[in-house]
Amino acid sequence: MILRIGHINIRTPILEETLAFYESVLAMRRGPARTMADQSRNAWLYDDAGRALIHVNMPAADEAVPDVGARGRIDHVAFDGRDPDEMEARLQRLGIAYRRSETLVSGLTQIVLRDPNGIMLELAFGTDLALDSQRSGGNGV
Repeated sequence: MILRIGHINIRTPILEETLAFYESVLAMRRGPARTMADQSRNAWLYDDAGRALIHVNMPAADEAVPDVGARGRIDHVAFDGRDPDEMEARLQRLGIAYRRSETLVSGLTQIVLRDPNGIMLELAFGTDLALDSQRSGGNGV
């Protein structure tokens, strides 16, 4: 049985820039990727509860690297958050472009932005409302 997403993996030649983005924008903490032999090419990003959410690693020397922003089969990664106003103020301070929208579910706000690799991020605030079938019209998100 599946409980939740275990983690996402970002494979990028700009390791440090990617780690710094998630640390400054989403207040994640980096830590070692203990299962990986080469720690200089791998790191984990943890949420404030200490859960490893993102494994960031560099591609092998002979591996083809897609262009920044190239779309694959995964369209975006969504994170649940709290306090959309605080996040919006942080993005403005950091000079990061974003789009904020209120959804059809009362109280559910989304902020969409891109990381340095062009990966689209959806920051969702009020997802408990969207997942409550009594409030969302019975079909969830």
